[in-house]
Amino acid sequence: MIDEQFLKSIHADFEKRTTEAVDPSAKEQMQMLNRTLLENHFTMSGRPFPTLLKPLFVERRLHETLVNVTETIMNCIEKVSDLYFSNPELEQYFEMEKLDRELAAINPGYPRRVINGRLDAFLSGDGLKFLEFNCDSPCGMGWHDKLIGFLSEMPLMRDFMQDHGAHFEPLLPNFSRMVREMNADFGGPENFTVAVATGWNSTVRHDLEILAAYLDSQPDMTAFFWDPREAEYDGQKLFMNGRHVHVVFRDDIHDFTGEMERSKPVLDAFRDGNICFFNPFSSRLGGLKCVLWFMTDEKSRQLFTREELKIIRETIPWTRFMKDTRTAYRDKTIELFPFVRENKDLFVLKPNAGYGGFGVTIGSTVDQKTWDNVLNQIASGESWVVQEEVYIPRDVMPVFSPELSWQPKNVNINFFAFNGRFGGGMVRVSDSKIINVHQGGGLIPICYI
Repeated sequence: MIDEQFLKSIHADFEKRTTEAVDPSAKEQMQMLNRTLLENHFTMSGRPFPTLLKPLFVERRLHETLVNVTETIMNCIEKVSDLYFSNPELEQYFEMEKLDRELAAINPGYPRRVINGRLDAFLSGDGLKFLEFNCDSPCGMGWHDKLIGFLSEMPLMRDFMQDHGAHFEPLLPNFSRMVREMNADFGGPENFTVAVATGWNSTVRHDLEILAAYLDSQPDMTAFFWDPREAEYDGQKLFMNGRHVHVVFRDDIHDFTGEMERSKPVLDAFRDGNICFFNPFSSRLGGLKCVLWFMTDEKSRQLFTREELKIIRETIPWTRFMKDTRTAYRDKTIELFPFVRENKDLFVLKPNAGYGGFGVTIGSTVDQKTWDNVLNQIASGESWVVQEEVYIPRDVMPVFSPELSWQPKNVNINFFAFNGRFGGGMVRVSDSKIINVHQGGGLIPICYI
């Protein structure tokens, strides 16, 4: 998919400019960037938000393909999520607690289940491979857009982009457009108020505050950040921060399920159809790892169109729900548990409802005893999936410790979709094969070139 020779020349030019930069040097520019981030409260759980003085370069010619693939996979996620409601025999695989099922059953007043979604992938010479989906409460949009503004002001990046005609793609304009369309489709007023809602102590609060400030700057829209457990509802109107709220954009589901009495006003307004609320709680279905099993299992082919099946084959790694069963793997029939146990270096085990990279076990990085222990844990009744391990792309990044050196990092590219349409992307970087900000990874933008 990628032109490796072209990208090699781009990286060589950027490395040369970085190494030769003076007045200010690359090290000084990195220090400037870090100071700017700290001055703007770019922290997560009180720690400086990690980033680097280099974006991920992606060929501009690929943009249309990335848009098409992202939107196709989002439509497939909707089809699989519908199975939970249409096929009682499959309900068990979606691992929903009683309260989650009750919330998922609320009719949001619009057709899609995932309004704000993020697809996490690897992009390399092997093509684009989606590893998992965050369809419940993906974050990072505010941080990303502020970061591209700060990074663009660094002389090294500014001059490079100008000379190559390169550009960043912000996320918030597309997100804002979606919010406006959702309000209109829901029948909301022309001038409306949005509450960006999560707990006061959330680790992603600053990201959402940036998002709320951006929405508040848009015409005919007022927005603010607020804790959903501090609201009032009179049976017709929802109030937060003393204001009548028409749209609620939520983050963590636990802000609602953790203290049901306190979140009841928002939930009641949602049930009554008196607020446009997203993501709906049914969006959680699309983020379960079993969704990739339904997409890649030969028994699910009737769900998808010919074009969707083609994109699934090209972009979704072989994935199965871990249970005692016979299934197909590379044109042969296998007994799943014994085969996975005997071929650990081929596979990755993931908790079905996991998030943040927690619990993910990569067979090639652990010994057989550790692998067997996880399989025994799964056999006791826990819900996990197994996925074929795919190549993890690496990019050489400038690191200052304290002087400049170039070190390979694992990179994970993430594409957002807003109400089913491509919204842009960002990149996470890590020394670990489990690439996640919650696991100590960093954030950099995509630079189309």
